[in-house]
Amino acid sequence: MRLSFVRRAPRLTALAPLAALALITACSGTMKPTQDFDEYVAQQEAAKGKWKEAEFTLPATAPQDADLVSFPTLPNATLDYAIDTKSVQVTKDGVVRYIAVIRSKQGARNVSFEGIHCSSFESRLYATGRPDGTWVAARNSEWRPIRPYGSTAYQGILFRDYLCRDKSPLGDAREIVQNLRFPTFDQNQNYR
Repeated sequence: MRLSFVRRAPRLTALAPLAALALITACSGTMKPTQDFDEYVAQQEAAKGKWKEAEFTLPATAPQDADLVSFPTLPNATLDYAIDTKSVQVTKDGVVRYIAVIRSKQGARNVSFEGIHCSSFESRLYATGRPDGTWVAARNSEWRPIRPYGSTAYQGILFRDYLCRDKSPLGDAREIVQNLRFPTFDQNQNYR
């Protein structure tokens, strides 16, 4: 029994470096990219100035509670996220603008006028609402990549489930509001 092991040992030692090389090769390709390549290309095109944003005006009034439609975000979210249905705008440049209202259970309320550019997976804060109903233009109002985590994770959910599809707005303002009120499911029973 011992002799057969001794005869096989040279073959096993020859295979060990090959096994190590195969393991290193397999492990080097397991990193998952943080964003889709198409999203990266779209962001780069937007950065080059291949699209020009349409003119916009700040909202004239604050949103009314009767016009707000809440939408689900993360399962453990402690805040209520809503969109003012009367503020939804879809422009020819592929931007969907809306007023977002974020409410806490204690009564705190953040109101912002924002836009999402569907083809570049970017968002922009235009203004924030004051308690007296007036608006203040944002200081650093520029297009930024949507982050699917943190305080702006809701923008990723809006992009994916309610506002955009195939790098274009889901439809006109009426269709987007309808989708916010009555979300539809795709074939896999996931929200579209």
